[in-house]
Amino acid sequence: MTIKTDIKSLSKEDLGLALKELGAEAYRAKQIFKWLYVKLAKSFDDMTDIPSGMREMLKNNFHLTRMTALDSKCSKLDGTTKYLFKLEDANTVETVFLPEASRGTICLSSQVGCKYGCSFCASAPFGFVRNLKTSEILDEVIEVKLAHPKDRITNLVFMGIGEPMDNYLNVLKAIRIINDPDAFNIGARRITISTCGIIPGIERLKTEGLQVELSVSLHSAKDDVRSGLVPINKKYPIKDLIAACKDYTRDTGRVITFEYVLMKGKNSSASDSQALTDLLKKVKCKVNVISYNDTSAKGYLQPSSGEIKGFMDVLKKSGINATKRKSKGQDIDAGCGQLRISKF
Repeated sequence: MTIKTDIKSLSKEDLGLALKELGAEAYRAKQIFKWLYVKLAKSFDDMTDIPSGMREMLKNNFHLTRMTALDSKCSKLDGTTKYLFKLEDANTVETVFLPEASRGTICLSSQVGCKYGCSFCASAPFGFVRNLKTSEILDEVIEVKLAHPKDRITNLVFMGIGEPMDNYLNVLKAIRIINDPDAFNIGARRITISTCGIIPGIERLKTEGLQVELSVSLHSAKDDVRSGLVPINKKYPIKDLIAACKDYTRDTGRVITFEYVLMKGKNSSASDSQALTDLLKKVKCKVNVISYNDTSAKGYLQPSSGEIKGFMDVLKKSGINATKRKSKGQDIDAGCGQLRISKF
Protein backbone atom coordinates (compact mmCIF):
# COMPACT_ATOMS: atom_id res chain seq x y z
CA MET A 1 0.00 0.00 0.00
CA THR A 2 1.38 3.39 -1.05
CA ILE A 3 1.92 5.86 1.78
CA LYS A 4 0.53 9.10 0.44
CA THR A 5 2.36 12.38 0.93
CA ASP A 6 0.50 15.28 2.52
CA ILE A 7 0.66 17.61 -0.48
CA LYS A 8 0.06 20.79 1.53
CA SER A 9 3.12 19.99 3.64
CA LEU A 10 5.33 20.61 0.59
CA SER A 11 6.82 23.87 -0.60
CA LYS A 12 6.44 24.62 -4.29
CA GLU A 13 10.05 23.60 -4.87
CA ASP A 14 9.65 20.33 -2.94
CA LEU A 15 6.46 19.56 -4.83
CA GLY A 16 8.28 20.12 -8.10
CA LEU A 17 10.96 17.62 -7.08
CA ALA A 18 8.33 15.10 -5.97
CA LEU A 19 6.50 15.42 -9.29
CA LYS A 20 9.74 14.99 -11.22
CA GLU A 21 10.48 11.77 -9.32
CA LEU A 22 7.04 10.51 -10.37
CA GLY A 23 7.76 11.27 -14.01
CA ALA A 24 5.76 14.49 -14.24
CA GLU A 25 6.94 17.94 -15.26
CA ALA A 26 8.21 20.01 -12.33
CA TYR A 27 6.48 23.13 -13.68
CA ARG A 28 3.14 21.56 -12.80
CA ALA A 29 3.89 22.46 -9.17
CA LYS A 30 3.00 26.08 -9.94
CA GLN A 31 -0.35 25.00 -11.42
CA ILE A 32 -1.11 22.79 -8.45
CA PHE A 33 -0.21 25.54 -5.98
CA LYS A 34 -2.69 27.87 -7.64
CA TRP A 35 -5.38 25.21 -7.48
CA LEU A 36 -4.69 24.58 -3.80
CA TYR A 37 -4.29 28.13 -2.52
CA VAL A 38 -5.89 30.48 -5.07
CA LYS A 39 -8.77 28.47 -6.52
CA LEU A 40 -9.11 26.52 -3.25
CA ALA A 41 -9.67 23.15 -4.91
CA LYS A 42 -11.37 20.59 -2.67
CA SER A 43 -10.14 17.59 -4.65
CA PHE A 44 -7.60 16.69 -7.32
CA ASP A 45 -10.50 16.19 -9.75
CA ASP A 46 -11.20 19.94 -9.48
CA MET A 47 -7.84 20.66 -11.16
CA THR A 48 -9.33 20.67 -14.64
CA ASP A 49 -6.37 22.11 -16.58
CA ILE A 50 -4.16 19.23 -15.43
CA PRO A 51 -4.30 16.08 -17.63
CA SER A 52 -6.58 13.36 -16.29
CA GLY A 53 -3.73 10.85 -16.11
CA MET A 54 -1.75 13.22 -13.93
CA ARG A 55 -4.77 13.83 -11.71
CA GLU A 56 -4.94 10.07 -11.13
CA MET A 57 -1.23 10.06 -10.31
CA LEU A 58 -1.83 12.84 -7.77
CA LYS A 59 -4.70 10.92 -6.17
CA ASN A 60 -2.57 7.78 -5.94
CA ASN A 61 0.46 9.49 -4.39
CA PHE A 62 -0.75 12.53 -2.45
CA HIS A 63 -3.25 13.21 0.30
CA LEU A 64 -5.35 16.36 0.30
CA THR A 65 -6.21 17.27 3.90
CA ARG A 66 -9.49 18.89 4.87
CA MET A 67 -10.80 20.10 8.18
CA THR A 68 -14.48 20.21 9.03
CA ALA A 69 -16.28 23.26 10.41
CA LEU A 70 -18.24 22.06 13.44
CA ASP A 71 -19.51 25.44 14.55
CA SER A 72 -19.20 29.16 13.91
CA LYS A 73 -20.28 32.23 15.83
CA CYS A 74 -20.48 35.78 14.49
CA SER A 75 -20.16 38.76 16.80
CA LYS A 76 -23.09 41.18 16.78
CA LEU A 77 -20.69 43.87 17.95
CA ASP A 78 -18.10 43.92 15.18
CA GLY A 79 -18.65 41.06 12.72
CA THR A 80 -15.81 38.93 14.07
CA THR A 81 -16.41 35.24 13.31
CA LYS A 82 -15.02 32.37 15.37
CA TYR A 83 -14.80 28.88 13.86
CA LEU A 84 -14.48 25.53 15.57
CA PHE A 85 -12.71 23.12 13.22
CA LYS A 86 -12.41 19.35 13.54
CA LEU A 87 -9.16 17.88 12.27
CA GLU A 88 -8.85 14.53 10.56
CA ASP A 89 -7.98 12.82 13.86
CA ALA A 90 -11.06 14.38 15.54
CA ASN A 91 -9.08 16.92 17.56
CA THR A 92 -10.40 20.48 17.39
CA VAL A 93 -9.03 24.02 17.17
CA GLU A 94 -10.52 27.49 16.98
CA THR A 95 -9.74 30.07 14.32
CA VAL A 96 -10.98 33.66 14.17
CA PHE A 97 -11.69 36.01 11.25
CA LEU A 98 -11.63 39.72 12.04
CA PRO A 99 -13.07 41.93 9.28
CA GLU A 100 -12.28 45.63 9.05
CA ALA A 101 -12.94 48.28 6.43
CA SER A 102 -9.41 48.24 5.04
CA ARG A 103 -8.28 44.70 5.83
CA GLY A 104 -9.25 41.21 6.92
CA THR A 105 -7.23 39.33 9.53
CA ILE A 106 -7.20 35.64 10.38
CA CYS A 107 -6.10 34.66 13.87
CA LEU A 108 -4.51 31.22 13.49
CA SER A 109 -3.96 28.42 15.97
CA SER A 110 -0.63 26.59 15.79
CA GLN A 111 -1.23 23.73 18.22
CA VAL A 112 -4.04 21.63 19.66
CA GLY A 113 -3.88 22.94 23.21
CA CYS A 114 -0.84 24.58 24.77
CA LYS A 115 1.76 23.42 27.29
CA TYR A 116 2.72 26.82 28.71
CA GLY A 117 -0.19 27.33 31.09
CA CYS A 118 -0.61 31.11 31.15
CA SER A 119 -2.94 31.60 34.09
CA PHE A 120 -5.36 34.02 32.40
CA CYS A 121 -5.75 32.07 29.13
CA ALA A 122 -8.78 29.87 28.44
CA SER A 123 -6.69 27.44 26.39
CA ALA A 124 -4.45 26.57 29.34
CA PRO A 125 -6.68 24.18 31.37
CA PHE A 126 -6.90 21.67 28.53
CA GLY A 127 -3.15 21.14 28.31
CA PHE A 128 -1.16 20.23 25.23
CA VAL A 129 -2.30 17.57 22.74
CA ARG A 130 -0.11 17.99 19.65
CA ASN A 131 1.33 20.36 17.07
CA LEU A 132 -0.68 21.32 14.04
CA LYS A 133 0.82 20.11 10.78
CA THR A 134 1.81 22.62 8.11
CA SER A 135 -1.18 21.51 6.05
CA GLU A 136 -3.57 22.04 8.97
CA ILE A 137 -2.35 25.59 9.50
CA LEU A 138 -2.87 26.25 5.78
CA ASP A 139 -6.31 24.61 6.00
CA GLU A 140 -7.32 27.21 8.58
CA VAL A 141 -6.63 29.92 6.02
CA ILE A 142 -8.37 27.96 3.24
CA GLU A 143 -11.52 27.33 5.26
CA VAL A 144 -11.85 30.97 6.32
CA LYS A 145 -11.34 32.11 2.72
CA LEU A 146 -14.02 29.66 1.56
CA ALA A 147 -16.39 30.98 4.21
CA HIS A 148 -15.71 34.62 3.26
CA PRO A 149 -15.36 34.66 -0.55
CA LYS A 150 -16.12 38.37 -0.83
CA ASP A 151 -13.67 39.44 1.89
CA ARG A 152 -10.03 40.22 1.18
CA ILE A 153 -7.62 38.43 3.52
CA THR A 154 -4.71 40.81 4.10
CA ASN A 155 -3.20 39.84 7.46
CA LEU A 156 -2.46 36.69 9.46
CA VAL A 157 -1.59 36.52 13.14
CA PHE A 158 -0.40 33.42 14.99
CA MET A 159 -2.24 34.39 18.16
CA GLY A 160 -4.75 31.55 18.45
CA ILE A 161 -4.43 28.35 20.44
CA GLY A 162 -0.86 27.20 21.07
CA GLU A 163 2.67 28.61 21.12
CA PRO A 164 3.99 29.13 17.56
CA MET A 165 7.64 28.94 18.63
CA ASP A 166 6.94 25.48 20.07
CA ASN A 167 5.83 24.34 16.60
CA TYR A 168 8.56 26.27 14.85
CA LEU A 169 9.22 24.18 11.73
CA ASN A 170 5.57 23.74 10.74
CA VAL A 171 4.75 27.39 11.41
CA LEU A 172 7.70 28.65 9.36
CA LYS A 173 6.96 26.27 6.50
CA ALA A 174 3.33 27.45 6.49
CA ILE A 175 4.45 31.09 6.47
CA ARG A 176 6.72 30.52 3.47
CA ILE A 177 3.84 28.92 1.56
CA ILE A 178 1.45 31.68 2.63
CA ASN A 179 4.02 34.18 1.37
CA ASP A 180 4.49 32.39 -1.99
CA PRO A 181 3.17 34.46 -4.95
CA ASP A 182 1.56 31.33 -6.41
CA ALA A 183 -0.18 30.55 -3.12
CA PHE A 184 -1.85 33.12 -0.83
CA ASN A 185 0.71 35.81 -1.72
CA ILE A 186 0.40 37.55 1.66
CA GLY A 187 3.43 39.72 2.42
CA ALA A 188 5.66 38.70 5.32
CA ARG A 189 5.17 42.10 6.95
CA ARG A 190 1.47 41.30 7.21
CA ILE A 191 2.15 38.09 9.16
CA THR A 192 2.68 38.20 12.93
CA ILE A 193 4.15 35.48 15.13
CA SER A 194 3.21 35.89 18.79
CA THR A 195 5.24 34.17 21.50
CA CYS A 196 5.01 33.99 25.28
CA GLY A 197 8.78 34.45 25.33
CA ILE A 198 10.50 31.34 23.97
CA ILE A 199 14.02 32.75 23.62
CA PRO A 200 15.47 30.01 21.36
CA GLY A 201 12.62 30.64 18.92
CA ILE A 202 13.30 34.38 18.89
CA GLU A 203 16.99 33.74 18.32
CA ARG A 204 16.23 31.33 15.50
CA LEU A 205 13.66 33.58 13.82
CA LYS A 206 16.14 36.42 13.38
CA THR A 207 18.25 34.19 11.10
CA GLU A 208 15.39 33.30 8.73
CA GLY A 209 15.53 36.40 6.55
CA LEU A 210 11.76 36.85 6.83
CA GLN A 211 10.29 40.28 7.47
CA VAL A 212 7.51 38.91 9.65
CA GLU A 213 6.26 40.83 12.65
CA LEU A 214 7.25 39.51 16.07
CA SER A 215 4.96 39.98 19.04
CA VAL A 216 5.93 39.08 22.61
CA SER A 217 3.31 38.53 25.32
CA LEU A 218 4.90 40.40 28.21
CA HIS A 219 2.08 41.29 30.65
CA SER A 220 4.43 42.49 33.39
CA ALA A 221 7.86 44.04 33.77
CA LYS A 222 8.27 42.40 37.18
CA ASP A 223 9.61 38.84 37.31
CA ASP A 224 7.52 37.71 40.26
CA VAL A 225 4.30 39.00 38.71
CA ARG A 226 5.08 37.71 35.22
CA SER A 227 6.04 34.27 36.53
CA GLY A 228 2.58 34.00 38.08
CA LEU A 229 0.89 35.02 34.84
CA VAL A 230 3.26 33.44 32.32
CA PRO A 231 5.05 30.46 33.95
CA ILE A 232 7.66 30.17 31.18
CA ASN A 233 9.15 33.31 32.71
CA LYS A 234 10.75 31.06 35.34
CA LYS A 235 12.82 29.48 32.55
CA TYR A 236 13.29 32.61 30.44
CA PRO A 237 13.21 35.55 32.89
CA ILE A 238 12.56 39.11 31.81
CA LYS A 239 16.21 40.20 31.75
CA ASP A 240 17.15 37.41 29.34
CA LEU A 241 13.99 37.89 27.26
CA ILE A 242 14.60 41.60 26.78
CA ALA A 243 18.25 40.95 25.88
CA ALA A 244 17.07 38.50 23.19
CA CYS A 245 14.56 41.07 21.94
CA LYS A 246 17.23 43.76 21.71
CA ASP A 247 19.43 41.38 19.73
CA TYR A 248 16.49 40.62 17.45
CA THR A 249 15.78 44.27 16.68
CA ARG A 250 19.48 44.99 16.16
CA ASP A 251 20.04 42.08 13.79
CA THR A 252 16.81 42.38 11.80
CA GLY A 253 16.06 46.10 11.96
CA ARG A 254 12.49 45.18 12.87
CA VAL A 255 10.34 46.66 15.63
CA ILE A 256 9.02 44.23 18.25
CA THR A 257 5.50 44.54 19.61
CA PHE A 258 4.98 43.78 23.29
CA GLU A 259 1.47 42.65 24.20
CA TYR A 260 0.28 43.66 27.66
CA VAL A 261 -3.07 42.47 29.02
CA LEU A 262 -4.20 44.70 31.90
CA MET A 263 -5.62 42.82 34.90
CA LYS A 264 -6.97 44.72 37.87
CA GLY A 265 -4.81 44.38 40.97
CA LYS A 266 -2.23 42.27 39.12
CA ASN A 267 -0.34 44.45 36.65
CA SER A 268 -2.31 47.66 36.14
CA SER A 269 -0.95 50.03 38.80
CA ALA A 270 1.16 53.14 38.30
CA SER A 271 4.20 51.25 39.57
CA ASP A 272 3.54 48.52 37.00
CA SER A 273 3.40 51.13 34.25
CA GLN A 274 6.60 52.79 35.46
CA ALA A 275 8.38 49.43 35.62
CA LEU A 276 7.31 48.76 32.03
CA THR A 277 8.59 52.17 30.97
CA ASP A 278 11.96 51.57 32.62
CA LEU A 279 12.23 48.14 31.02
CA LEU A 280 11.43 49.16 27.45
CA LYS A 281 12.89 52.66 27.13
CA LYS A 282 15.95 51.38 25.24
CA VAL A 283 14.14 48.74 23.17
CA LYS A 284 13.03 49.34 19.57
CA CYS A 285 9.41 48.48 20.18
CA LYS A 286 5.77 49.38 20.46
CA VAL A 287 3.33 48.27 23.14
CA ASN A 288 -0.21 47.01 22.60
CA VAL A 289 -2.24 47.36 25.77
CA ILE A 290 -5.49 45.45 26.01
CA SER A 291 -7.95 45.12 28.85
CA TYR A 292 -8.45 41.61 30.22
CA ASN A 293 -11.21 39.62 28.52
CA ASP A 294 -13.46 37.68 30.85
CA THR A 295 -12.90 33.92 30.69
CA SER A 296 -13.53 31.04 33.05
CA ALA A 297 -10.18 31.74 34.73
CA LYS A 298 -10.76 32.90 38.30
CA GLY A 299 -9.38 35.91 40.10
CA TYR A 300 -8.91 38.31 37.18
CA LEU A 301 -10.93 41.43 36.47
CA GLN A 302 -10.82 44.27 34.00
CA PRO A 303 -9.34 47.48 35.41
CA SER A 304 -11.48 50.61 35.49
CA SER A 305 -11.30 53.15 32.68
CA GLY A 306 -9.46 55.48 35.06
CA GLU A 307 -6.82 52.85 35.83
CA ILE A 308 -6.34 52.17 32.12
CA LYS A 309 -5.95 55.87 31.35
CA GLY A 310 -3.45 56.30 34.19
CA PHE A 311 -1.43 53.33 32.95
CA MET A 312 -1.36 54.65 29.39
CA ASP A 313 -0.47 58.18 30.49
CA VAL A 314 2.71 57.01 32.21
CA LEU A 315 3.83 55.16 29.07
CA LYS A 316 3.07 58.01 26.68
CA LYS A 317 4.67 60.69 28.87
CA SER A 318 7.83 58.60 28.89
CA GLY A 319 7.89 58.38 25.10
CA ILE A 320 6.87 54.74 24.83
CA ASN A 321 4.94 54.02 21.62
CA ALA A 322 1.85 52.54 23.22
CA THR A 323 -1.65 51.89 21.88
CA LYS A 324 -4.76 50.85 23.77
CA ARG A 325 -6.18 48.10 21.57
CA LYS A 326 -9.82 47.10 21.61
CA SER A 327 -10.41 43.37 21.70
CA LYS A 328 -12.88 42.13 19.11
CA GLY A 329 -15.38 39.31 19.29
CA GLN A 330 -15.75 39.41 23.06
CA ASP A 331 -19.44 38.53 22.91
CA ILE A 332 -18.57 35.20 21.24
CA ASP A 333 -15.46 34.43 23.31
CA ALA A 334 -13.18 35.22 20.38
CA GLY A 335 -11.05 37.86 22.08
CA CYS A 336 -7.44 37.55 23.22
CA GLY A 337 -7.07 34.75 25.77
CA GLN A 338 -10.59 33.42 25.22
CA LEU A 339 -9.94 30.64 22.69
CA ARG A 340 -10.11 27.06 23.88
CA ILE A 341 -10.12 23.56 22.47
CA SER A 342 -13.31 21.53 22.60
CA LYS A 343 -13.81 17.79 22.79
CA PHE A 344 -16.47 15.96 20.81
